[in-house]
Amino acid sequence: MKKLLYLVVLLVAVVACQEKQQQEQRTSQSTIDSITSAAILSQSIDRAIAVIDSFENTGDLSYIMAARRRGEAYLQYNMLDEAGQSFRKATTNTIPKDGQDSISYITCICNLAQLYAMQGNYGELLSTAVPMMETLNTMTPNPKFVSHFHFLKMMLHMYLGYAQGKLDRDADAQKSYDAAYESLKEMRKLDTTWGQEYNCMSVLHNITLFNEEQKNYEKMAYWLARTDSLVQHFYEREDAPEAYRNKVKNSLNGDHMTLALAQNKPEEAERYYELFKNSEHSQNVEGRYRLIKFLIATHRYAEAADAFPGTLNDMVKKFNLEPSYELLEMLTKKFEANMKAGRKDSAYATAAFVLENLDSAITHEKRGEAAKLATIYETKQKDEEIAQQQIELNRQKIFALMIAMGLITAFFIIYTWFRRRAAKRMAEMKAAQERIESELRIARDIQMSMVPSTFPEREGLDMYAQMTPAKEVGGDLYGYVLIGDRLYFAVGDVSGKGVPASLFMAQATRLFRTLAAQGMMPAEICTRMNDALTEDNEQGMFVTFFLGLIDLQSGHLSFCNAGHNPPVIGGGENNGDFMKMEANAPIGLFPDIEYIGEEMASVKGRALFVYTDGLNEAEDMGKNQFGDDHLLEILRNTKFDSARQVIETLAAQVEQHRNGAEPNDDLTMMCIHVN
Repeated sequence: MKKLLYLVVLLVAVVACQEKQQQEQRTSQSTIDSITSAAILSQSIDRAIAVIDSFENTGDLSYIMAARRRGEAYLQYNMLDEAGQSFRKATTNTIPKDGQDSISYITCICNLAQLYAMQGNYGELLSTAVPMMETLNTMTPNPKFVSHFHFLKMMLHMYLGYAQGKLDRDADAQKSYDAAYESLKEMRKLDTTWGQEYNCMSVLHNITLFNEEQKNYEKMAYWLARTDSLVQHFYEREDAPEAYRNKVKNSLNGDHMTLALAQNKPEEAERYYELFKNSEHSQNVEGRYRLIKFLIATHRYAEAADAFPGTLNDMVKKFNLEPSYELLEMLTKKFEANMKAGRKDSAYATAAFVLENLDSAITHEKRGEAAKLATIYETKQKDEEIAQQQIELNRQKIFALMIAMGLITAFFIIYTWFRRRAAKRMAEMKAAQERIESELRIARDIQMSMVPSTFPEREGLDMYAQMTPAKEVGGDLYGYVLIGDRLYFAVGDVSGKGVPASLFMAQATRLFRTLAAQGMMPAEICTRMNDALTEDNEQGMFVTFFLGLIDLQSGHLSFCNAGHNPPVIGGGENNGDFMKMEANAPIGLFPDIEYIGEEMASVKGRALFVYTDGLNEAEDMGKNQFGDDHLLEILRNTKFDSARQVIETLAAQVEQHRNGAEPNDDLTMMCIHVN
C-alpha cells in the first residue's frame, strides 16, 4: 500500500546513527557534522535550519552539503514537500567541488528516490535514480568515502527494485535487489560498526516486505533467509544497543509469521505470532495490519475486530489513508472481522463507509494505473507490457465491482434482519414508520461521521467547530485538512434541506478533502469544485462556501468566499468586524467560473469565526431573526478563552433567542485562533 510503505530505512537513520567518520577527515568537519546532527534531533525544525544556515554562511558547509542537511532535517519532522525541495535544490545545476560534496550530492539523489517511492511516483523515481546509478557504476570512489559510496548504491538499488516491482517488472526488480545485496556485502567488508550492520539488515527486511506486498512468497523466503544469516551475528554484538537488537528481532518474527501462514504452516505461524503480538513493532502501521490479517486468516474474528482502531474516522486520520483499493481492502477485512464476530453495527458502519468512498477509490486507482502506463511508455517498454497493465486495470475494476456487490449483499442481509425484528413487535404501518426513522438516524450518524469530531492538538493552534442539523439530516458542512504547517479549513451551506442536501453535502466534503490534500490554493479548489458540481446538476443545487488556508508559522491567510456569509475577524479597532471580501457566486450554480482568491497578511492573535446563516437567521416564535448586529455585539463582548468557549457561548445565545421555537435552518460554527 502506498500509505503503508515499509521504508523503515530512511537516510535520516544515518543521521541518527551518526555517519562513521573516516580517520582522514578533519576534526573540524567531524565537529560540524556532530553539531548539525544534534540540531536535527533537537525536536525543533527552526533550530535545526538556523544551525545549518549559520554554517553555510560561514563557509563551513558548502551549498550542496547545506541543502542536503536541510532536507534531512525536514525528513526528520515528516515535512516531505520541503525535504523534496531541498534535495532538488542540491542537485539542480550544481557541480560538487570535492569528495564530500559528491557524497552529499549522491545522498540527495538517494533521498529523492525514497520520497518518490513513498509518494508512489515511480516514473520520477526511475528518471532520477537510473541516470545516477549508471554514473555510479562507472565511478571509482574516493578511498575516504568508499564505504558510504557502497551504502548509497545499496539504497538506490533497493528503491529501483521497489519501483520496478510496483510496475510489474519483477525480473528487473530482483536484479536490482541482487545488486543491492552485492553493495551490502562490499560495505560490510569496509565498515563493521553496529549501525551499518543494522542498516544492512533493515534493507534486507524492506526487500522481504516488498516481495510480500507483491505476494511473491518464494522470493520472500529467499530474502528472509539472507536476513537470518546476518541476524545471529548482530544479536551477539555487545556494542549494539538492546533497543536496536529488539527491533531486528521483532520485525524478523513478523516476517516469519507472515511467511509461515502463506506456506500453510500453522504451528510455525502460531509460534511466531506469540513472539510478535506483544512487541512494540506490532503496534505500528505495518505490524498492526500484519496482526489483523493473521487473526482473520486463523478465524479469530473478535480479536481482529479489537485490533482495528475504534472508529473509521480515527483510523483514516491516524494512518492518513486516501480512498483507494488498498484502503477498501483493509476496510473489507474490518467488515469481515466485525460481521463474523457478531458486531453488526460496526460492520454496517464499515460497509456504509466503503460504499461512500468507492467512487473515489476507483478514481484514485485509475489515476495510479494511468501513471503506470505513462511510465512504461516513457521508459520504452514493450507493447506487451502496456497491454498487461491494461489487463491489470480491468482486473482492478472487476475487483471494485465485486466489493460493491458483496457489500450490497451484506446491506440486504442487515436490512432484512432489522426489518424482521421490527415486524414481530408492531403492525405493518408502524414497522414501516420505524424503519424510515431508523434509516434517517443512520443517515444522520453517517453524515455526522463525515465532519471531524476531533481537532488538531498542536501548540499555537486552537480550533473547534460544531454542526447542528435542523432535521435528521442537513446540508451544512465543515472540514479541515492539516498538511505540515498548512491548515485548510472550510464551512459550507447547501441549498435545501433533508436527504438531497446531505448527499450534495457529501460530494462537496469529499471534493474539498481531495483537492486540499493536493496542496491547491483556495480559489483553485473552489473553481475545481464548481466544475465538478455543475456537471449533471439537473436539480440546480448549490453550496455557499468559505474556504481558507492558514500558514501556521507566519499566520498568513489565503481565502476564497463563494457566496457565503462573511466571517468575523477578532481584534482591530472595534475588537471584531465582518471581513470585507470579493463577491463570488455559490458553487454549483454556474459552470466555467474562475473563482477569485484573497489574502490577509496575518491572523495571528486574532480569533477567526466562520458560520452558516442558521446562526444570524435563527428565528424565535415571532419570526424575529438573531441578526448580524446581535452576532457582532456578542463576539465583541465575549472574552476569548478558547475556540470551544466562543462557539458554546454563541450556541447558548441562539437557544435563548429561539425561546422554544424549532430550528428553522442547520447551524454550523467554526472558530480558529493562531498564536
